[in-house]
Amino acid sequence: MQNNSVLEAIRERRSKFRFKDEEVGEDAIESILEAGRWAPSFANLQPWKLVVIQDEELKEDLYEIAGKITLFREGLEEAPVIFSVAVDQEEDPDHYIEAGAVATQNMALAAYSLGLASYWIGLFDITEARKSVEKEARTALDLPKKYRLISLLPVGKSDQKKTGERQDLDEIVVRK
Repeated sequence: MQNNSVLEAIRERRSKFRFKDEEVGEDAIESILEAGRWAPSFANLQPWKLVVIQDEELKEDLYEIAGKITLFREGLEEAPVIFSVAVDQEEDPDHYIEAGAVATQNMALAAYSLGLASYWIGLFDITEARKSVEKEARTALDLPKKYRLISLLPVGKSDQKKTGERQDLDEIVVRK
């Protein structure tokens, strides 16, 4: 098996939801945003809107909202910065979900490459239910209705050890 810095980051990155009380510098924030910006998108439409959240009151609001769908939300209050990935469903009606997902993954890998930790909170509600958590979070973030909220990505210095392994390839790969 080959090895390089990208493959190593993919293998070593883990979701971590406990963070130290340390700032994330503006250079790191910009680098993570750049990683999201350079994500692939259908026909290079780039339908995303990346929101940087550092306001303590807004983080508390998102903590309460996310609590309706996940137990792993404590990092929303602890993380020095939270990124939100939203996508314009009018700009790319057929592939906006994938565009938001790959932007989120790029940003998580960039955070790891900078010595930071993150975890992905998926808020997207495929049914776009009237009282969905996605809609509530989108309102809290003051995003127009045309944007669908794919994820929240809390980022900071980890206060957890690495956990989690993967299945062996022979358990998940079919060759034809």
